[in-house]
Amino acid sequence: MAEDETEVKGIKCPECGQEPYTPDIQYCRPCSSEHFRDNFAHWTSGDSNIDKLIQNSQLDALFDEDFIEWIEYSNLENIEFVANGGFGSVYKAIWKDGPIIDNIYPWNIDKSEWIRDNRKEVVIKKFLNATSVSLEFLSEIENNMKLSFAYCVKIYGLTRDPQSGEYAIVAEFRNGGNLREVIKKNHSILNWKLIIQMLADICVGLDFIHQESNYCHKDFHTGNILNKVYDEGYRFITPVISDFGLSCPANQSPEDKVLYGVLPFVAPEVLRGGEFTIAADIYGFGMLMSEIISGEAPFIGRDYDLYLALDICKGERPQIPEYTPEPYSTLMKRCWDPIPTNRPTARILLKLFSDLNSIMKISSDKPFELWSRFEDLNDIMSGSLDDKENDPLAIKQEIEKVFNQEREDKWKVQLAELTTNPHPLKKSQNLLTSKRLDYSKHLTRQFETNDDDAYHPKTPKETNEIFYKLTEELEELQI
Repeated sequence: MAEDETEVKGIKCPECGQEPYTPDIQYCRPCSSEHFRDNFAHWTSGDSNIDKLIQNSQLDALFDEDFIEWIEYSNLENIEFVANGGFGSVYKAIWKDGPIIDNIYPWNIDKSEWIRDNRKEVVIKKFLNATSVSLEFLSEIENNMKLSFAYCVKIYGLTRDPQSGEYAIVAEFRNGGNLREVIKKNHSILNWKLIIQMLADICVGLDFIHQESNYCHKDFHTGNILNKVYDEGYRFITPVISDFGLSCPANQSPEDKVLYGVLPFVAPEVLRGGEFTIAADIYGFGMLMSEIISGEAPFIGRDYDLYLALDICKGERPQIPEYTPEPYSTLMKRCWDPIPTNRPTARILLKLFSDLNSIMKISSDKPFELWSRFEDLNDIMSGSLDDKENDPLAIKQEIEKVFNQEREDKWKVQLAELTTNPHPLKKSQNLLTSKRLDYSKHLTRQFETNDDDAYHPKTPKETNEIFYKLTEELEELQI
């Protein structure tokens, strides 16, 4: 053991001889920052604030994933349109040079150049009319960069379309598409084990954002969960979280505090004008669980408008299919609880989904240790695990009673039916892109908020009076 530790510790920078910041990552900050600095004179984004952001990331990076680059648009080829978003367009492309390679020392001493992963498939996210960007938006890009890790999308850098003048993000390409596409295109291979594993993975990323980075996503929905598929049969899928805080125009002024989002995934307290919190992200996670189990977006049969926002604030939630396993529905309902403090944290969800995933894979009576408290797991199982704490196989049998094949078959039939005969979308239903949700001034007339963030509906008489006033205003606004 001592020899192994000495061997790892002995890895040194081939240029300066210093040991790396951490033994298992071959990245030398002093040498790398100097190489970046030497290249500052050879590129510019055309915006001093963007230049400063990129340069600081390169000088301050401790690891090989802590920095971003300025990527010349001419270095991108085979650019293919993918989709329009709320504030821009998404394209797929090949980055000819590719990103600086990680996991090995990235500088070629003989050639005095970075070692790169050439011809890398990437995503280009262009922002509509973003010929200039606000400092607040640059701050969000910096946060995205800091959150790049195994369960969050890696941002490689920024670029600019010379024809339109629009700035764009260049990010990691995920070959499985977003979570909604996975549900629709691969329903035949989905099963309880795979979904529980994916939810646990998503919670890893969400917990990292909330606990390790002290940050909240602000736009958590199925369109922002991207997936990497490792085999053609989609038997192994790794989801990652994307677009932290980028659900607004790139040139939005700091005075413009209007909410943007995908309505069903926005927590009621936020719709009423409250601040985004990590509990609001958990509400969005609950809606994500709803879409997985039902096979369709929340409230698919309704317009995404003020009337729906009003009903959400009153407590309306999507219907739960009868085949839904009880532990799943219990966690889902806790996530969309109207009182934010009643919602579980991402860490609690991570532990519970990880336990469910591990228990489903038990094949013998070998010792098994729960991540969460046994009482938490027993609680979502409605007490059916009483007196089974030290019997892994008995716990597995109880869980398999609710996550059974009959329910799974009904779920997959539902997914197949919706793939063949999907509900027609309404004009107001922006399922994957955020739009302006300027409802708070109307909703605050209907609800009062106390210190606990619980909502208190007004009397029926007051409700009717407000409803008629809202109807008149909506007609004037043609909403």
